[in-house]
Amino acid sequence: MQLLVVLTRGGGRWGLARDAVREVVRQADGLAVATEEGLVRADAVLDVAAHLNVRPPGAVVARFWPGHCLGVAIHDGAPVVVVSPAALPPVLQAE
Repeated sequence: MQLLVVLTRGGGRWGLARDAVREVVRQADGLAVATEEGLVRADAVLDVAAHLNVRPPGAVVARFWPGHCLGVAIHDGAPVVVVSPAALPPVLQAE
């Protein structure tokens, strides 16, 4: 089990390791999560979830995912893609 900050962006749910998150900051165009690697864009922060079972991505996800997926989990019945602040998909990157 891993402690994750669960956020939404671009219609999806994303997870960041709680240890990587420094603070949540409000910006003119929404929210950003400040990490040691920089800012991560967010529409909303849903939860700091303590009991998510993060599974490694399957071969299909690893093959076709446009970034580095650390794993997947389920939060309130919806899938969460766990990512590293060092290798964000474009939808989460700050401009």
